[in-house]
Amino acid sequence: MKQNSLNPFNSLYRTESISASEFVSLFSPVLLKESLVQRLFEPGNVVLCGLQGSGKSALLNLLEPQVLIEYLNNDREWPLPQHCSRFVSASITLRSSGALLFGQRAIEGVPEGNERVIGLYFADFLNYWIVSDLLEKIELLFSSNGELLASKIGLNTHSTLLDKFAVRLAVDACWHGALDGVSTFERLKNVIEVRIRKYENFLNYNSDFPEEFSRTKTGAGEPIAVAADCLRNVGILPGDVPVLVTIDQFEDLMDLEQDISESRRPVFRRVIWKMLGNRDDRVSYRVGARLYSLDKGIHSLRGSATVEEMREVNVVNLDDLLQGRENRVSLFPEFCDDVLRRRLLEAGYSNVAKRAVRQLFGPRATPEMKVEKFITKSRANVVSRTVPFDREIRDVLIDIAKRDPISAKLGEAWIRQNSEKQEISAGEVAEEPWASRQWWKKERKQQALLQVFSSCGQKMVWYGSGDIVNLAGRNILTFLSMCQFVWAELLRSLDDGPLNLPNDINPLTQTLGINSASDYWFRKIKAEPKGGDDRNRFINELGNFFREQLIHDRNMSYPGNNGFTLPLRSVEDEPAIDDFLSDCVAFGVLESRSHTPKSRSRGQSEKWYLSPILSPHFQIPAAHTKEPYYAKIGEISAWMEKSGVVTSGISVEAKTIHRARQERRDTDQLQFPFEE
Repeated sequence: MKQNSLNPFNSLYRTESISASEFVSLFSPVLLKESLVQRLFEPGNVVLCGLQGSGKSALLNLLEPQVLIEYLNNDREWPLPQHCSRFVSASITLRSSGALLFGQRAIEGVPEGNERVIGLYFADFLNYWIVSDLLEKIELLFSSNGELLASKIGLNTHSTLLDKFAVRLAVDACWHGALDGVSTFERLKNVIEVRIRKYENFLNYNSDFPEEFSRTKTGAGEPIAVAADCLRNVGILPGDVPVLVTIDQFEDLMDLEQDISESRRPVFRRVIWKMLGNRDDRVSYRVGARLYSLDKGIHSLRGSATVEEMREVNVVNLDDLLQGRENRVSLFPEFCDDVLRRRLLEAGYSNVAKRAVRQLFGPRATPEMKVEKFITKSRANVVSRTVPFDREIRDVLIDIAKRDPISAKLGEAWIRQNSEKQEISAGEVAEEPWASRQWWKKERKQQALLQVFSSCGQKMVWYGSGDIVNLAGRNILTFLSMCQFVWAELLRSLDDGPLNLPNDINPLTQTLGINSASDYWFRKIKAEPKGGDDRNRFINELGNFFREQLIHDRNMSYPGNNGFTLPLRSVEDEPAIDDFLSDCVAFGVLESRSHTPKSRSRGQSEKWYLSPILSPHFQIPAAHTKEPYYAKIGEISAWMEKSGVVTSGISVEAKTIHRARQERRDTDQLQFPFEE
């Protein structure tokens, strides 16, 4: 058994920086049940997007032959469906490849501000890096270690074919003579590696810019496609086996663009879209990206050419896939169970159940259960002192509160709603007529819970498998962070770590950990790029507004006031607000979805909610069970101004520019409609 005095969740990003054998143990294949996720392993270009911690990098790692070899060589259960198990891959992680060095040094002979030419050199660097990685992966498959995977793919690994491949690739015109004289696979690897090192030496101020680069720039994606072609032409790669190229951490290019372009034009991201937009089926690309990096208006290097969703690229949005629908159950609870189980097994614990979340955190805690456990004194305080009914009725409600505070709070709201329409007696109240109104109760129980805890001067509590999964908001990193904080609280309560796996961790321990996790995620908003400080202040204003609304709504007429809705036409007419709310969603501090308003006159609408993990910080319910707050665009502007978010863009001129941009979208702009 491993040292259980350590927190099994201390490292939240385990699957991004571990060996292949460790990855295979920790990787959860649950998401592979989704047919859209399976597209990652099939021919065709795919943009895999999602918030930080949604599981993008783990899925992309499954494309790596080192990982697949680990499954086969150690007789592990193969994770992929049979129909998408045969492919050859190459990859580049922008942050660790040296690609982000571009922009820190001007290229000699390139006029200042000539972003197009800088983009061409960036494309050349990517080409050489990815081809180099492809050669490394092919060499691995030709080795004894890769024998089983090569056989599964159907590769011909005859020893003479690598040199034959090298000669054919080197003479192709796409290199403009840069590989002249190459006659062996080893020489091919060395020449390509030297090219990459020369770029790095220049960008690190260790050498001048190589003059020959200006004559031998390669076109975006062309050498990669030619390399794939040559693998097929010499007989190494069967014609039906795709070559899949991964470009991960796409969002990091935004900071690079800011360094070289005052207008923040997508100089480097255009190169990637050029690769995807070539309509070249010799290679399929996978781009791992966070939502905010998929800005509208990204053009390829051809000027007006664009990448069109579903024609050149399929967008797989993990956040959207994990959201439950009316006709589809979300995979997220199962995903949490599997990830948690694997973490605990790795930590040395045994007897971990398949439903590990329930085992560790206990069953779902209802509002009644929470009140029964934590509201043990002063239950009479649940009933308001200022009420629109006589003392006799109040006394009846107090009697009800002593045994069921939730019912008493619901009863008070029912009386307030009906007292003007009918005469209500103490005898009628004693029968609790609201108890039979199932939907009415369901929609208001969370608000009643908030008001009960507030009336008794206590903070809300969060525990049980239901709260843990719901507060994670379909983000596995958020889920693991709650596990981390809860386990930290558990360790504080013990002299040493638990030798045996704890079952049903104490609710108070869970609550303390979850509150700490929520506070952490609220503080973390500030650290995010592109206006994190603004979003932090805005969310603080919004969260406090929701809490005040829910607490002071004694009638419980608006139990859905932990979110707001706006007509889309109002939002689109205010570009500053539109852009700001879009950023809040892209960075995961708000969630949005389409909304059908009660009144048709409002037209097509959108509704926004705080990220669930922020609910404990603001002490508001996370569940969305009723109509959200019907806001006006002026209120959003007021919240932004009050929280210090600049709204000067709300002007006639800005609106005119915004409308013109909207009209051009269909012809010259890239769109990613994440919400249907």
